[in-house]
Amino acid sequence: MRVLRIVGAVALWIVNILAAAAFVAIGVAKFGLAEWAINFARWGYPDGFYMVIGALEIAGGVLLLVPRLSSYAASLLGAILIGAAATHALNNEAPRVAAPLMWLAVMTLIGVARRRRAWRPAIRTAPMPHGPGSLSEGGANQV
Repeated sequence: MRVLRIVGAVALWIVNILAAAAFVAIGVAKFGLAEWAINFARWGYPDGFYMVIGALEIAGGVLLLVPRLSSYAASLLGAILIGAAATHALNNEAPRVAAPLMWLAVMTLIGVARRRRAWRPAIRTAPMPHGPGSLSEGGANQV
């Protein structure tokens, strides 16, 4: 069982690193390629919006490498990917919808895997007080 946990952790890190590299690269490309400005204008977005998306993709990619923040980064990138898929669908670019949806699945995997502790029920380590001063006895803590 321990081997499975280690393999799972290594696999998750590999996915995180590859996704981080991909999002940083695509975010940087938005600053360097005029094609992005042309596409965003064609899709009806305001001038400079491609740079905002690029900056968010770079930030999200970097934050994927921070375990405590990677689920939030996955959520941020997931929102961007939903917007990308919708943009392609609404602009009759159906073949281009698949890539954002595939990356959305990857972000969902990362988000769920990194937040799995939040899904576990809380474990009570100390019994609830029932003596003098407790809420059940009508003591000083009573509101």
